[in-house]
Amino acid sequence: MNTVRSHLIDKIAQGYRAAQVLFVAVRLGLFDALGKGSMTAVQLAKALRADQRAIRMLSDTLVSLGILVKRGPAYANSRLSESFLLKNSPTSQQALIIHNAALYERWACLFDAVKTGTPVPSDVGDRRLRRDVLAFSRAMAASGSIQAAETAAKIDLRSAKRMLDIGGGPGVYAIAFARRWPKLHVTVLDCAEAIALARENIKKANLAGQVTTLIGDAFEVDLGGPYDFILLSNVVHQYGPESNMRLIERAAQALAPGGRLAVKDFVLRNNRTGPVGASLFGINMLVNTPRGDCYSGKEIRDWMRSVGLRPSGTVRLRYPSVVVLGRKPQLTVENGG
Repeated sequence: MNTVRSHLIDKIAQGYRAAQVLFVAVRLGLFDALGKGSMTAVQLAKALRADQRAIRMLSDTLVSLGILVKRGPAYANSRLSESFLLKNSPTSQQALIIHNAALYERWACLFDAVKTGTPVPSDVGDRRLRRDVLAFSRAMAASGSIQAAETAAKIDLRSAKRMLDIGGGPGVYAIAFARRWPKLHVTVLDCAEAIALARENIKKANLAGQVTTLIGDAFEVDLGGPYDFILLSNVVHQYGPESNMRLIERAAQALAPGGRLAVKDFVLRNNRTGPVGASLFGINMLVNTPRGDCYSGKEIRDWMRSVGLRPSGTVRLRYPSVVVLGRKPQLTVENGG
């Protein structure tokens, strides 16, 4: 039993090793260099302008992780790496991996963040990995397309006419909802840099007539409306409770009577001790934001109640995210005396 427990600690303590192997391989362009073919360590080292011994060790480790395959002295992409690690693959995760490589360097300063309660300074880390809005939006697009389709399929909007996607970034969720519900008109709200990418994606999806964009700060811009459905996907974890209450209040005001608000995020259990993915993502917010956190379903429902919305259920997704739903009451007409 002690050995089993020791292995658990070892796995946690050494988790950074496999992650760094993946990060470095993507940064080097190793998977793209291989493409659909195969290369020896000598050929790879020459193509990548790297050390031959180091490339051989890195490539062998990628084989052991199930990411590359090896035939004799030559390495090739596996089905996994062909699908997710080639730059031109439609399901490429390269942008997301580069984003995580940048986060890795910031997480190295977690000790200071815990001591001070303040985020890691923005200038920490390799300049080549510094976050910019466009790169972040591309990473979110890469990670969100599958879950966006699942979310759109699990929320019935057959009678809805207008939807607002607050903080919709690259437009992945707006596109998924528009495809699933062809009678729905969707507006995506985000900053100018993110909306530039959203417009590209909307055009590629041939949905320019159904999905429109709005540039601005969700706390300040006129949201328009009334909307039958408003989505806050992976937004509330960026802010503290007070800001989230303000944001949810603004969303509630923009809803039509009977309209629904969906808050999709990494949702904690009510005692805030898990699931692990949500707990760790909360730490990511400690490292990177002044007040960000992950929240329990109860906390989100309490915010909804405080602005007059009635919690109306939850939707669980295959990925460790939860959608918390709230509905704006219908208007009632009082009878005269």
